[in-house]
This record gives sequence, C-alpha cells and structure tokens, in this order.
Amino acid sequence: MMMIYKNRITNRFVRLGRFVKAIVSILINIMVNVIGLLASSAKTSDTSEATDNAVRGGVLNYRTGKLDDGTDAAGWYEKD
Repeated sequence: MMMIYKNRITNRFVRLGRFVKAIVSILINIMVNVIGLLASSAKTSDTSEATDNAVRGGVLNYRTGKLDDGTDAAGWYEKD
C-alpha cells in the first residue's frame, strides 16, 4: 500500500516538473521573439557622422578625415 502512494507522489512531481519546464520554455521563446522584434524595428540615422559634427561645430581631424568636436579619445593631429 505504501509503495503505491509513493509512486503517485513521484508521478505527480514528474508531471509538475514537465509542466514547469514547458511553461519556462514557452516564456523564453516569447522573450526571444519580443527582443528580436524590438531589435529589428530599431532605426539608425541616415545622416553621416561628419554632418552631425558640423552642426555641433568642430575641427577637421586629419587622422580620421572627419570633423572632431573634441570627443575623439585618440585626439586629433595636424596635417603632415
């Protein structure tokens, strides 16, 4: 009699574990799809970086060939 009761409890835990695994799998799949949708809908600017710096002002960086507003970590150098 005791063996049948233990088998029922074990069987219920196994079913519960499978159910939880299925729910977690579905939730992860939904999260991956939502993140993919958000990433695919991100828009990037069509304007060039030099144009943006020109609007803010800046000095021609001869190393990169672009206008530099002073945020270039490597600094800017005079034309050789």
